[in-house]
Amino acid sequence: MLTNGHCVPSGRPAPGTALVDRPADLKNPVTVNDSAGYTRTTARATRLVYATMSGTDIALYRLDKTYAQLAAEGAKVFRLSTTPMRKGDRLSMAYSFNRPACTVEAVVPHLREGGHQQDHAVRYATSDNCVSRPGHSGSALLASDGETVVGINNTHNRDGEQCTENNPCEVGRNGSVTAVQGRSYGQQVHRIAACLTAGSRLDLDRPGCALPRAAAGPR
Repeated sequence: MLTNGHCVPSGRPAPGTALVDRPADLKNPVTVNDSAGYTRTTARATRLVYATMSGTDIALYRLDKTYAQLAAEGAKVFRLSTTPMRKGDRLSMAYSFNRPACTVEAVVPHLREGGHQQDHAVRYATSDNCVSRPGHSGSALLASDGETVVGINNTHNRDGEQCTENNPCEVGRNGSVTAVQGRSYGQQVHRIAACLTAGSRLDLDRPGCALPRAAAGPR
């Protein structure tokens, strides 16, 4: 299961690090809903496989059901993209039973917020009805085929502040810093696939894997 690193209940990963192979910290079952918002099935998280807020903002949980079991119970299993989102891409944000259309207005070299930095984040065009709000964290960004997860929604600038918690700022290649109230952002997920082996096992030493390494802590 894919969500944001900042959604991990046991605590956010420190800047520049990751949480790897930790006890599952989700108290409630994971509910899988259909496009109309009705529950299809539930599952339990058995392990926090990986979480980071550096480079991107992701968390991966292992569930107690296989893809085949989930599909047999009515869940839709999406593919994970291996290519980055780019300017002009058309997306949809999947949260609840709504799927507003989004356009990638810009790919931001660096997005900074509360001491964390994500690279190549995407900013949604304000002309679309695609806005990140509290509670929308972890919403999948789907490609136009409706089958492929190309990104994950994670933040927006609430108050117009610069680089503070809940107020991300954009940092250009020349170091310029910009913060605009209301701008919403999503994160890339294409680097995940290179770090997974057969059976969806995480291997941070796998050739091509560029996700941050583990932080010290209990296993």
